[in-house]
Amino acid sequence: MCKLGDIIVVKEFKDKKGTTVPKHSFVVINDEKDFIEGFEYDFVANVMCSFHDEKHKKHKLSIEGNLEIKPEQIHGENINSKGGYIRADELFYFNKNKIEYKVIAHMDDELLDELVQLIIKLHDKNKERSVIANL
Repeated sequence: MCKLGDIIVVKEFKDKKGTTVPKHSFVVINDEKDFIEGFEYDFVANVMCSFHDEKHKKHKLSIEGNLEIKPEQIHGENINSKGGYIRADELFYFNKNKIEYKVIAHMDDELLDELVQLIIKLHDKNKERSVIANL
């Protein structure tokens, strides 16, 4: 079971184009059941990505919808010590009965608050996308 602020690894998911993507990390931003476009979901998450190098980091952090993650902001085992970023502009809706995942860590409350504030800001600017391909 995952909860707000958990870092999970999803064995396989569908991206915004419906393409199947193998093993990837997400941060849970909502863990309450609800419906979107008539589909039931159990949780909402944002995808997490790693930086390849300093040039990649600089480019990704120049994008308004991306939020940097520093290794010290994540607590758990098997954590990437390089850091990375969260794509706050895409909200992935999941049904736990249709995916395989495991909880690997939890993020600091301060980082979670910063992420939620960024999502609200993006929503107000109509710059967020809902991905429901995993329902």
